[in-house]
Formats: sequence, structure tokens, C-alpha cells
Amino acid sequence: MMFLTGTLMNFDIDRQTLNDLAIFQNNNSRQSIYNLFSHTNTIGGSEALHDMFNKPLTDPVQIRERIEVFLYIAEHNITIDLNRNDYDFVEFYLKKHYHPKPFSVITGFLEKIIHTFNNNNDYYVIKTGIESTLAILHSLINYADALQGHLPQKIQEFRSAILNTFRPEELLWLKQLIKKPNRNAADMAKADHLFRQLAYEKMKALLNVAYQLDVYQSVGLSGKKLGFTLPIVNENNARALTIQGLFHPFIANPKDNDIAFSAGRNVCFITGTNMAGKSSLLKSIGIAIYLSQIGFPVPAKHMATPTFKGLITTINLADDLEQGHSHFYKEVLRVKQVAEKLNQSEGIFVIFDELFRGTNVKDAYDASLAIIAAFAEVKTCFFLVSTHIVEVAHELSSIENINFRYMETIFEDTNPVNTYKLKEGITEERLGMWIVKNERILEIIKNALKT
Repeated sequence: MMFLTGTLMNFDIDRQTLNDLAIFQNNNSRQSIYNLFSHTNTIGGSEALHDMFNKPLTDPVQIRERIEVFLYIAEHNITIDLNRNDYDFVEFYLKKHYHPKPFSVITGFLEKIIHTFNNNNDYYVIKTGIESTLAILHSLINYADALQGHLPQKIQEFRSAILNTFRPEELLWLKQLIKKPNRNAADMAKADHLFRQLAYEKMKALLNVAYQLDVYQSVGLSGKKLGFTLPIVNENNARALTIQGLFHPFIANPKDNDIAFSAGRNVCFITGTNMAGKSSLLKSIGIAIYLSQIGFPVPAKHMATPTFKGLITTINLADDLEQGHSHFYKEVLRVKQVAEKLNQSEGIFVIFDELFRGTNVKDAYDASLAIIAAFAEVKTCFFLVSTHIVEVAHELSSIENINFRYMETIFEDTNPVNTYKLKEGITEERLGMWIVKNERILEIIKNALKT
């Protein structure tokens, strides 16, 4: 069964997941994934980037089209010059509403118009607006002319928009005007009438093309600097996820890990001691999935993925003091919410970090065992669950579609060392009492009794 059948479905994600993964800056994290890519040259590019980040895709064709643009730009290294001042001024110039007379009338009164312009700020705005518009058109035309080789669909659309926005005679005249060193009053009046009257909507569409190119250019460069790679969307949307060299982008000198899911192994159960790196690993997987759904570079050396319909995480679940809900009750409500999503849709990736940590060990064991076993019955979604209650893992070991992994902790000179590496199997390490003894807590209490 494929993960996707429609092309117009919205990606299912909620505020809890966005905050867990720090996709945007929030109260729990000063860093954000968005800010890693927020290096566009223009304000319009920044708005286009934000729009892409807010709208993960569910159509594999659309995701592939976006990825192909990044691949083309990286291979051919064809860039467009984006002067922020020009774009800012042109936006202002186009929005400023004058009510110029028709060009045929204007040409008869050039001296009067120039005199009027010089007596207020209009002349400066029009002159500078036209010059900035011509500079932008020049850079767009140069970009379109420089394109070579096999062009991805979106690049073809950009090229067509640039070269076909104006009629051939208009484009020829504009090219001549761009090269003209001294533009006279007639040139300026004709250009102003064209840009703000006859071709206003066309100019706005061209600016949008430039803003899209700004995103692709800046995101591609950011991804390269971060050591990210572009994901591969599986042919026929095959139900398999493979990530190699995965890392968390906020961690300095991070350890990378490999992980895989398939139709026959759609549940991954991760055990490990506290501070072994389970939460960071879960977050990095969620981040990679989110970025792959917007067709952006991901924090890994390689990623082949299906297209998901949604992503739900429960990593940093806060207490609900206003409604008087305990942490355990909030966890139960969250699991219920996920269960309802599973009834509504297929192809969702679900992440739970430390199920039912807000209750006693016995209840946590019983509830975790029941819920994970139930998850394993849902073969149309992927599940990633972590816990430090290793007994749950052992009890579930006979379920064939659960893949057991653990975050490694080794002892060096009787001291535990976290390798932050994901290993196959179930860990047997328990560090709770070691930490208590190492902190000499019992000794301190006994010494207190002597006083």
C-alpha cells in the first residue's frame, strides 16, 4: 500500500510537533531549523521561504520538482544577482499610486511633467524605480540566457516566465533601454507607463520568480555549508525509509547514526539510559522528515524516503496547570490524539519519547506495553518510540515488525561513557543507582544522622 493517493492534501502537523523539533523559534528553544536557512537576499525571498516552511508538501511529484531545482543549481552553479535595495525600491515604486495620463498625452507635455516631477518627490521615485526595475530585468534576463543543459520543470517555468512576460517587441525595447547609457524623458515616461500601468501584474509575477530563485539559491548554499544533503523520494512512493549519517544540526561535533524503516519493520523501539542521546536522535529524525517534506536539504549523508501525510511527535510535553491536568493525563490525551489521527489517515510518522514518564513504573510498564503493541498492529504508518524501561522491550521482542535499537553506554575505568551511537538490540545498562552512589547521596544522609 502506498503512503499517498492525493495531491491536494495538507500535511498533518501540530504546534506540539513544531515546538518539539524547534522548526520555528519558541519558548523552549532559542535556535530554530528555520533560522538555519533564513539567509535570503530579499524581503520577498524571506516571505517565500517562510511560506515553504509553513506548508510541507504531500505530493511526491511536487517534492521531487523542488529537489531537482536544488540539484540543478548545485551542478551548474548558475546564480542570479539579487540586489536587495533594488527589490525593496521596486516594490515601493510599483505600489505607489500616481495617476499618469495615457502615454500619447504624456509625450506632448514632457517638459511640463519633468517640471512637475522636479517640484516634488515623484521624479526621484519614478527615476529610481525605473532604474531599479531595469536592473532587476537585466539580472533576470541574464539568468534565463545562462541556463543550459536539461532544465528541471520548475527551472523551465522560471525561464519561460522571464522571457515570455513581455511581448517580443516590448522585450526587445526593454533590452535596448537597459543598455542605453543616457535615457531621455520619453524613455522614462514610456517605461513608467509600461511598468506601473500596462504590465503591473506581469512585473509582480516576475518579482515572485526572483523571490523563488532567491529561496532556492540561498537554501542550497545554506545546506551545503551545514553539511546537509538532498533527500531522495522513493520511486512509486515505496514504503521504506533509510537515513545514513543522520545528525542533529544544533549539536557541535555531533555523532551521526543510521536508521531504517520498511513495510515489514515499521516500528522502531529504542532503549537506552538517561542522557544516552535518545531524545536528540528522535528530534534529528523528525527534523529530517520535516525538511524532506518541503524538499529541502536534510541533516544526513543520505536519505531515501516515502512521502508522508503527517508527522506527530511527543518529546517535550508540558504539564497543563491551567486545566489541572497531570503530566500522565496529558500523555494519555496525546496518545488518544495520535490514535484518532491513525483512524483518519495513513502514512503518518509518529515519534514518542519516553512514553508515560509521568506515572509510576508499574503503570508506565503496563501502558507502554499495551500502546506499543497496538501501534505495531497499524502497518500503514511508521512509529519511533524510546524508553528506559527495558522490560517493555523484552516483552515485545517476539513482534516481528518491531526493530529494536539502543543508544550505547560503555564503562571506562568504572565510569559510564555515552557514545551517542545507535546499536542493534536492547540495552541492559542501568545507571540510576550508579549515579546515586557516585554522588555519595547515601553517605551524605548517614553523615547527617551523626550530627
